[in-house]
Amino acid sequence: MAPPDLAYAAVYAGFLASVAVAIFAVLRESAKSPSSLRPGRLLGLTKDELGRLSTGEPVFLMHLSIAAGVGLSIGAFALDPVLGLAPALRLLILIASLPILVGLVAAFAWRIERFGRSKRVERDLVRTDARLSSSSTALQLVLMAAIALTASELAVLWIPQLWATGAILGSVRNLLVAYYYARPTVNLLSTYDRPLSTMTIPFNLADVISGKTDASEIRAGVRTYSDFRTSDRLSFDSCVEIGACEAACPATEAGRPLSPRLLVRKMSLLAESGPETDPFSLASDDELWSCTSCGACVSSCPVGVQHLDVVYDLRRELVSRTKLDKEKTSLLSNLAQSQNPYGFRQSARADWASGLGVPTLAANRDAEYLFWVGCVSSFDTRAQGIAKALGKILKSAGLSFAILGPEEMCTGDPARRLGEEGRFQELAIQNVEKMNSYGVKKVIASCPHCFNSLKNEYPAFGGKFEVVYHTQLISDLIRDGRISLPPDKVQKISVTLHDACYAARYNNVFDEPRAVLGAAVSDLREMGRRKEKTFCCGAGGSNYWFKVPQQRSIAGIRTEEAASTGAKEIATECPFCMSMFEDTTKVMNTGMDVRDVAEIVADSLV
Repeated sequence: MAPPDLAYAAVYAGFLASVAVAIFAVLRESAKSPSSLRPGRLLGLTKDELGRLSTGEPVFLMHLSIAAGVGLSIGAFALDPVLGLAPALRLLILIASLPILVGLVAAFAWRIERFGRSKRVERDLVRTDARLSSSSTALQLVLMAAIALTASELAVLWIPQLWATGAILGSVRNLLVAYYYARPTVNLLSTYDRPLSTMTIPFNLADVISGKTDASEIRAGVRTYSDFRTSDRLSFDSCVEIGACEAACPATEAGRPLSPRLLVRKMSLLAESGPETDPFSLASDDELWSCTSCGACVSSCPVGVQHLDVVYDLRRELVSRTKLDKEKTSLLSNLAQSQNPYGFRQSARADWASGLGVPTLAANRDAEYLFWVGCVSSFDTRAQGIAKALGKILKSAGLSFAILGPEEMCTGDPARRLGEEGRFQELAIQNVEKMNSYGVKKVIASCPHCFNSLKNEYPAFGGKFEVVYHTQLISDLIRDGRISLPPDKVQKISVTLHDACYAARYNNVFDEPRAVLGAAVSDLREMGRRKEKTFCCGAGGSNYWFKVPQQRSIAGIRTEEAASTGAKEIATECPFCMSMFEDTTKVMNTGMDVRDVAEIVADSLV
């Protein structure tokens, strides 16, 4: 039986008022990011969210279930006065509610599981205080309440007699959305299309050198809460303890003292202690050094929190405070004195090419491509095989290429990820000047870290090059018939591909290496975490050059995953990854070989 008219009107008006409060809250928060509510961005976010459906990733399916549940329930209860006159529309809403209800139940179950895990992380891995722990618990309970209220509201749609109950539940949920989720909504609208490869630049060294900027005014890191940018505060204040970042983080899984969830929550809580609060009153050094910069946290966050910005800001501050151990100090010293992280003499950088007929740009200025070798493939004996293999492929294809040889310096990626922004920019400026002096237009890189720096970071310093990753180029050469891999040269082996974070997640290079391996080997097997959801080898974020406390090896975890495929070989596309897996496969006695994609192709060339 329908409720009395006055009671119905009161409940209905209350529901609409709660919707208005939620909308007002979003509009108020959008004032901090004026462009976030432009129609184009709303449409773009909708397309982006729907596009994630194709990935089948559970976190985003549940996230979409919650968003769809809120939207459908608001629409259904707001339209209630006319639904009685439109039975077909009511039926359509009821049918649409069924898959959403399933998603909400799954989301609630996942939340319970994540709540338990989060408490274990707080207990066993990361330094927390009672304030942070209680705040974390409250936010997670609010999220579970919002899911439960939305599911209950949709369920009530099937029982018209309980309409008033559903409307009241919806009103409570709408007020929770207004208070807790307006800011995350605006943050997502502001950041959903920000490339993972984007890094904030705290200063421009060229301006300092030219005198445009006073060096005394430069501050790379953050001394206090007030030093964080407005966008940073919006970002870490948007964390609502979903926990997707923590679930994806290789450092957390390996038992390192880092949870990206807790790190951004700590920064958010700094505001309660005043604008001049030192971030390191809550964050520890090891917490920051544990990050591999793989980007899994950022790419998995449903509300667009930019965890890596916080890591880099705080690492820069640690560098400015000279809070570095011997390994990190040695790394920076080697980069300053020898222009490579090993400290080897630059004159030996092209020794790997001795007798191979690989020209330098100094001797062949008309070369179409500059082959950027990188430090690891230049100096590491095992990784030199990658450079030799790629050189063989380029020659076989008849490409005109050359190397810089002793004139090539480190791209500076290890320095930038460590937090030494000045050293990175110094190396970047010198490399760009050298490349521009030769008129370089096209660059091939076989290291994803070099590739990312050259492609995405060097343009800010005048490096306007067409940069291609070696697996992309090899794929094109095979497709165009410029190198031949006949059937009798296909290697009869089972291979599993490890996607490098800076190739796949940062730069969306994941189809090309698969196309190459599909032509070169007989049996390609996939790991569960692959492509943009790949799992780090543990070397990124300069972690290759220093150690942090951990319960398990990140590379060991990945090696176990590779071995579980039954493959006999791990195919890599990064010299750092290769080095990590060369060690773990031997230590763990897996019997697996490790080769770069370029090496596999070179071994099959006619």
